[in-house]
Amino acid sequence: MDMLMYLLKVSAGLVLFFAFYILFLRKLTFFRFNRMYLLLTLLLSFLIPTFNFTVERTVIVEQPAFQQDEFIVPAAQEIAVAPVDSNVQLIPAQSSFNWLTALPYIYFTLAIFTLSLALWRLTELIRYTKHGIKLANGLRLVAKDNGFTNCSFFNYVFVDQINLKPAELEVLLTHESVHANRLHSLDKLLMMLAKSVLWFNPVVYLWERSMEQVHEYEADELTSSTFGTHSYASLLLHLAVENKAQSALVHNFVKSPIKDRIKMLFNLKSNNMKKVIYLLVLPVVLVLVLGFTVNVVEIPAVSKDNNDPVIGQKLEGVVDSITVKSKFAELIHFKANGQTFIIEKFPFIKVNRGDKLIIVINGKRNTIKFKDDKNLIFETPMYTMSQAYNAKGDSLIMRPKVEKHAFLYEGNKARYAISKISKIEKNSSGYVNKIYLNDGTFTLIFNISELKTKAANFKIGDEAEVKFIGEKLISNHTYLSSKLIAMYSVPKNHELINKNLYSRFYSSEGFQKENGKDFEPKIDQLASKVRIVSFAKKKLFPKRGITDLEDAVIMVNGVKMEAKSIRLFKEGGISATDAAVYLPDGNTKKYRLLMYNTSQNTFSGYEYAVAKERKLESAICGPGHEGKLELSPEILTYKIPYYALDSVKVNKILNNVLLSGKAKIKLEKYDMQGKVIFLDHTNNLVTVYYGTLKEADKFKIDAEVIEVDLANKTYKTKNYLK
Repeated sequence: MDMLMYLLKVSAGLVLFFAFYILFLRKLTFFRFNRMYLLLTLLLSFLIPTFNFTVERTVIVEQPAFQQDEFIVPAAQEIAVAPVDSNVQLIPAQSSFNWLTALPYIYFTLAIFTLSLALWRLTELIRYTKHGIKLANGLRLVAKDNGFTNCSFFNYVFVDQINLKPAELEVLLTHESVHANRLHSLDKLLMMLAKSVLWFNPVVYLWERSMEQVHEYEADELTSSTFGTHSYASLLLHLAVENKAQSALVHNFVKSPIKDRIKMLFNLKSNNMKKVIYLLVLPVVLVLVLGFTVNVVEIPAVSKDNNDPVIGQKLEGVVDSITVKSKFAELIHFKANGQTFIIEKFPFIKVNRGDKLIIVINGKRNTIKFKDDKNLIFETPMYTMSQAYNAKGDSLIMRPKVEKHAFLYEGNKARYAISKISKIEKNSSGYVNKIYLNDGTFTLIFNISELKTKAANFKIGDEAEVKFIGEKLISNHTYLSSKLIAMYSVPKNHELINKNLYSRFYSSEGFQKENGKDFEPKIDQLASKVRIVSFAKKKLFPKRGITDLEDAVIMVNGVKMEAKSIRLFKEGGISATDAAVYLPDGNTKKYRLLMYNTSQNTFSGYEYAVAKERKLESAICGPGHEGKLELSPEILTYKIPYYALDSVKVNKILNNVLLSGKAKIKLEKYDMQGKVIFLDHTNNLVTVYYGTLKEADKFKIDAEVIEVDLANKTYKTKNYLK
């Protein structure tokens, strides 16, 4: 569909530029200017649709009165478009045959046929040039008394010497030398490509005819100035009577319509002042640029910040009631400061109705729900806690200590570890038998002799990420496996793949398979709800039905959403970070994390406590550094937004999280990213391996290991093995 829109825009540009040529330029005798116009506007027609500019226009909208619990405003009309990077609306086909699907195949089939035919003609033409005789002025004479004659291709001139007199031959060579010196044949090759791409557009054939006519006018003008206008016109008429077959790629001396060429010879030269007419094409260019490249997005004016003053505060009050939300979470209706707050509590916190508590609020979730596709309802916000104390001041959040493991399990049961290569055993032929990895505590040995690889990109001391199965404990803290699935260097520049095992556990895109089967996305539930307006970067995972966008703007049910990163799930749902929702009533809601549920037709926005900003030091690199971070009181790992490209592994007992593959998390105003990130809920620690921690452009830490203690709000940098 993107290709179809591009071709339609190119065709529209050709029509406008050619109409301008016919109306204002065709009868002018500035033949060189006309040629340059046809060449440049042809290129512009292809180039302009490739540009894309987004212009945001702020619209001031009167805001209705706000009520705490809910308010209702008219919803925008649903926009039925598919989640692709174009603005074309998709209408489901009514017939069994989908013409939209067949169009690309039809187009490319005919385009290839047209190009092949042109190349065949070019090959035939080149075949005749092998017997050329070099003459003066760089021309090569090719004797030819049948087919196309008295014509030229670049510096090759095909001449019927039998029927041409010496004087006529001299005139013809002068004429064809103009074509050769001005490289008119290059224009013909360009038109050959244009016709192959736009074979369906009749204007491109008229364009080629006009281009050829300008070539002949230019050559006629220079030749007649040498031999005389009347004599030259007589020769044209004489040879036109004997004109023979022609080729589309050559410049024929007497190609029709000969009447227009003779008429142009006797026309008065155009006044130089008329060259100003060429500047009138600039408005046409401006119309095409504004119409095809500029996308205007209306943004409601934002008058206030959305931050809730409750976030980051300690609420002292009484549990009014408890609602079971799921087996993983319960809701507390908490009375404090004369209001009732709905707070999501952790399942391991034991509280009863009437208990007096002190709860630290670290976030909030708002739900924007579309009701009957006619109204929007803002539901009562639900808050999240980072800490809770009883009346005695004792913390209610207690967890066991975490134990170090040699490896972890992914959802597909494959084992996973990151360690350093300590030893590589090779046979006499240089092929690797075993690779040893050691993380300072555990040793992993992989027998890979059956892979018959030299693993030349892996060296002792390199960091490596391994995925495997079939491990055996052969001694204390030492495991052996003959079933390595994959090994990657850290950073992920090199890889070693066991093709026999890899396809059982992972898709070709690197996603984990479920129960040995590749994931099959469901029917596109977003097709009638989402339109992509713009984005800076895009990455597709078609087998997963996932589209990742960076710095993107989308429309959801007529509501504009923009975010730093957006992930679209074909089977239904949207997740976004650092997002804003511009509602049709003029309200603007900003969230650190935003989710859209297709089945429930709701937005869920999450806000988190943010500390006051202050300027910090510049970049810090390497191990041995420590310092303080500005984090809100009692921040915990439970409510940290995270993202990982390769995998997310959650320990179901301890509920710790391990992220891998371009892993990213948000610590309020700090961004952390790395090859691997470990969220230790037990000790309230965040550890980043081979990554960075930064605050916008003010503060940056870069090290092999960055350990952040959320309880003390401090960081440490280390080497991986120290």
